[in-house]
Amino acid sequence: MRRVAAVAAGVVCLVALPLPALAHGIGGRSDLPVPLEFFLFGAAAVLLVSFGALAVLWPTPRFQQGPRFTGPGRAVPGWAVRTASGFGLAFFALVVAAGLFGGKDARSNIAPVAVWVLFWLVIPFLAAAVGNAWSVFSPWRTTGTLLRLDGPDGAGRWGVWPAAVGFLAFAWMELVSGRAAEPRMIGIAAVGYFAYIVVVASRVGIDRAIASFDIFGVYNRMFSAIAPFGRRPDGRLGRRSWLRALPVLPQWPGTVAFVITMLGTVTFDGLSATPWWDRASFSLVGTAQQATWFRTLSLLAAVALVGLAYLAASWWASRMAHLPGMGALEVARSFAHTLIPIALAYAVAHYFTLILLEGQLIVPALSDPLGLGWNLFGTVDYRPDYSWLAPAVVWWVQVAAIVGGHLIGVVLAHDRALAVFPTERAVRTQYAMLALMVAFTTLGLTILAV
Repeated sequence: MRRVAAVAAGVVCLVALPLPALAHGIGGRSDLPVPLEFFLFGAAAVLLVSFGALAVLWPTPRFQQGPRFTGPGRAVPGWAVRTASGFGLAFFALVVAAGLFGGKDARSNIAPVAVWVLFWLVIPFLAAAVGNAWSVFSPWRTTGTLLRLDGPDGAGRWGVWPAAVGFLAFAWMELVSGRAAEPRMIGIAAVGYFAYIVVVASRVGIDRAIASFDIFGVYNRMFSAIAPFGRRPDGRLGRRSWLRALPVLPQWPGTVAFVITMLGTVTFDGLSATPWWDRASFSLVGTAQQATWFRTLSLLAAVALVGLAYLAASWWASRMAHLPGMGALEVARSFAHTLIPIALAYAVAHYFTLILLEGQLIVPALSDPLGLGWNLFGTVDYRPDYSWLAPAVVWWVQVAAIVGGHLIGVVLAHDRALAVFPTERAVRTQYAMLALMVAFTTLGLTILAV
C-alpha cells in the first residue's frame, strides 16, 4: 500500500503542476499564457515520470483479478426497472415522432439534442461515472423483452465487429454527412436502426443482438467498466473499485476495432475543426460532393492511422516478450482495454462544452418537443446562456481529461504487462506503448490548442 500511495502522490504532484490548458470551441491558440511547447513538454513529462515510478514501485499486477465488491449489494426493485424501461421506450418514440413529424428547426426540435447530446454523450459519460444505465433504458432491449425475443447471451462468433462498423457509420453521419442536425434525417435513421436491431434480435435473441450489433450497447458497456458500481455475480448492484472491471472485459472479436474507431473518429473530429484543416481542405476540395468524399476518406484514414500506430506498439511488445503464440494481434487484443480511458478522455475533452452549452436546448425542447409552438411546461422561452463557462475552466477540464486518461492507460498497460509477460521483460515491452501514449497526448493537446 505504501508503494501505491507513493505512486499516487507523485502522480498528483505532477498533474498539479501549473501547466497551461487548451480550449476547443472556446478560446484558442492565442489564449495560451506560455508557448505550446512548454505545455506539451509538461504533459509528456507526467507520463514519462509516472512510467518510471510504476517500473520501480509497482512490481506485481494488481488489477487482473476483476472487480472486488464491497458490501452485500442491493437488488433493484422490479417496478423501478419497468418504469425506467418504459420511460426509455417512450422517450425514444418521442424522438422518432419529433424527427419525422416535428418542425425542421434543429434548435427547437428535441430530436437533434436528444440523439447527439443525450444518447451519444451524456449517457455514455454517466456509464463511466456510475454504471451502465443504458442496459435498463435501452428501447430495443425493452422491445425485445416485450416481444419475447430470447436467446443466448454474449457476442457470438461475430464478436463486436457489427457494432464497430455501425459506430463508424454513425460517426460518418455526424461528422461527414452534413445532415446530422436535420430532424427528419434523424427520425428516419432512428426508425431504420430500431428495425435493424429488432430484426437481428428475432434471429439471435435480444441479448446477443445488443452484445454484438448494438452500437450504444457496446459503447456503454465499455465505458461502464470504468465505473465504481456494477452488477455482482448474484445480480445485485454493488460498489467496486474503479477501473477493475476493465482488465476482465471479454476479448471478443472486433474489440480492438471498436476501441480504435472510438479514438480515430474523435481525433478526426478534432482535426477537422482546426484552421489547418480548413486551409488544407479548401485547397484540395471543390464541389460539395468532392468535400463529402474528402471527409469520408479522411475519417477512414484517421481511424486507420490510429489503428496502425497501436498495432506497431503491440508488435514491438510482442518482439520484446519473445513468447510463443503471443504475436502483435494477440498483444493488441490483450491490451485493448487500456485504450478505453483514453477514448473517454478524448470524448470528454472535445465534447463536454457541447453538453454544457448546446445541451441547454433540451430545456425549451421539452415544452415543445416537435417544434410546433407548444409550451407544455412553460420553458419554451428559455434561451441558452453561453456566457457562464469561463475559458479557463474549459482549459483545465481539457488538460485534466487528456493527461489523466493517458496516465490511466499507462497504469493499466503496465499492470497487464506484468500479468502476461515475463517479469524481467515486462517493462521493456511497454516502451513503444509509452511512446504511443506520449504521441497521442501531444497530438490531442495540439489539436485542442489550434
